[in-house]
Amino acid sequence: MTTTLDSAAPARRVGRLRLAAVIMRAGLRSQLANRADFAMAVANGVTYQITVLLFATVIFSRFPSLGGWGLGEILLISSIRMLGHGLYMLFFGNLGLIPHLLREGRFEAFRTRPAPVLLQVFTYEAPINALGDLVVAGASLTVCLSLLDITWTPAALAFLAVAVAAATVIELGLNLHIAGLVLRFRGSESLFFWLDNTAGNFGNYPLSVFPVFLQGAFTFGIPIAFAGYYPAAWLTGHADTVPFGPVLVFLSPVVALLAVLSGLAVWRRCLAWYSRNG
Repeated sequence: MTTTLDSAAPARRVGRLRLAAVIMRAGLRSQLANRADFAMAVANGVTYQITVLLFATVIFSRFPSLGGWGLGEILLISSIRMLGHGLYMLFFGNLGLIPHLLREGRFEAFRTRPAPVLLQVFTYEAPINALGDLVVAGASLTVCLSLLDITWTPAALAFLAVAVAAATVIELGLNLHIAGLVLRFRGSESLFFWLDNTAGNFGNYPLSVFPVFLQGAFTFGIPIAFAGYYPAAWLTGHADTVPFGPVLVFLSPVVALLAVLSGLAVWRRCLAWYSRNG
């Protein structure tokens, strides 16, 4: 009997993944059905990220350096963060649709299907606007690399790849906290926009240009500094000048793991509450 149950578990997992794949393909076909909508979604992602870069350009037209960081070095901060954001939007960006799914009554259907609710949210529709985010982030990274004098050893390239992955997971973890709160406290969906604006406004610049209070908040509270600034500090030789100690430049993967584990715990607890009271 135990053997039968054990052998059935992988089959159930495969069935759930197949169901999720079917849902994702259906969402992608829906997005691609109207080419104008597809183009507009990509354009929206491009426009937003270009706006962020234009703001940085205006700042640098007045101040050639910020906190001892040059243009190419600051572009590396924003490029790592934007690449992480684009990957987050591509794979997990549907978390921001939870308020809409709740209002439309579609979230209830997720709880009746055999696939995990969170997986169904991730695969609900294809986030086409993420392609625009990634295009601009890739272009920004190309420009900043042409401005920087960095020897790209295998270790440095691996560090950059891990930094981008960590930025993705940090954003996922923070948004999982908000998604859980949305299930528990109606009206809290504005936190999605607040987090996105905060990361966009403060996450693209050296931490040292902000007051000590914000340095601590973005390091130990809402750790957006680990999604760009701290890893960029190591790559550009600024590790000795970062606030709170140079060891922090290596901790992005640890912070990402803690953020996503904490986010999943909040999500599960709030989903259980919603199942009883929603």
